[in-house]
Amino acid sequence: MMPNIKKTVKDFSKLDNHLPNWGFFSKDELGQGKLLLLDIDLDRYCSLDCMDCFRQDSVVDDNGTKDLNFGELISIVEEGKKLGLKYVKICGVGEPTESRKLIPLLETLSYMGIGTAVFTKGQGFGNDDVASTFHKRYGITNSVELAERMLDLNVSFMLGFHSFDSKIQDSVVRTPGYTEVRNKALETLVDVGFADSSPTRLAFCNAPVRAVTYSDAFSIYKYARERNIYPVTAVLMDSGRQIDGTFLKGHDMNVGQKIQLWTDIYSWNIEHDLQTLEEVEKDGVSCLPGGHPCNQLGAGLYLTMKGNVVGCPGYIETQGNVREQSLAEIWENSKTRRIADDRFNTGCPPKEGKTLPVELYGKVLDNLKKKYS
Repeated sequence: MMPNIKKTVKDFSKLDNHLPNWGFFSKDELGQGKLLLLDIDLDRYCSLDCMDCFRQDSVVDDNGTKDLNFGELISIVEEGKKLGLKYVKICGVGEPTESRKLIPLLETLSYMGIGTAVFTKGQGFGNDDVASTFHKRYGITNSVELAERMLDLNVSFMLGFHSFDSKIQDSVVRTPGYTEVRNKALETLVDVGFADSSPTRLAFCNAPVRAVTYSDAFSIYKYARERNIYPVTAVLMDSGRQIDGTFLKGHDMNVGQKIQLWTDIYSWNIEHDLQTLEEVEKDGVSCLPGGHPCNQLGAGLYLTMKGNVVGCPGYIETQGNVREQSLAEIWENSKTRRIADDRFNTGCPPKEGKTLPVELYGKVLDNLKKKYS
């Protein structure tokens, strides 16, 4: 079930290999020691039931208090600005396009000069009824109008995309008919212009890649690159619903598949002049293969619905709560910040040795050297 999106990229050497507002930082930015990124939860409702949701059923919600209200959330962002905050990334816990708070939050952040990126499964962009139901008070009557409003607010979107096979994709989110909604969402976002800029403001979030979706992962990566869509490819986390070892054993890719997928992606980049072998060696192999190395631990935190703060979405160890401590105090004492230090490529500490094999980075680089040195 292929989306109706034409290829647009002919010269891959001109692609800007990052996504605005995600939180991909330079060495100079990391060296400042500022809090530059906040991942946040916005609302709880989601019409899907993804079996591998990293936020549903998470222990970081187990403190028995009420969720942060809108005013509290804005106050934390204002405090973050004093610490250097430049970007906010909306991760969950619900589906952002199915939250009535989305437009007022994005308008507020835009007014504050904060860049925003949003994880979405696309319901509000692929279903007119969803768009109007949740956003009609802001003059939205269909999905195109919602996408156009988001474009005006300079938001970047990461659309969940796990398989071209509708049976597999629907089974991953445990919602029949979802693939059609996802495809319409993609077509809507492309039609209004999210993939027209450089760097693009549209990404595929093929995260997590599981055993059942492994055969599509490399094809999805190429499909995205050819259409100026930034491909985010990642393995399972062990937070949220995925924390159970039995689930990981039954659904995770094996080590050989991960090494092969990473090698295939970097080989494609090198052969299409998107990266050179020397650049891969200099920056290091990323936990998000083919893309900018993840380094948000050195410059960011994740604020959850209950006010608990963790290092990033992969962690379940709470470092503090914004109702009990200032954000400045939590940032100053952050354990994960010290793990990352000011390294340009931090890998992915919460996954390494669990769903990211410790030998992956080295073996992938060895494979690339054998092919291209």
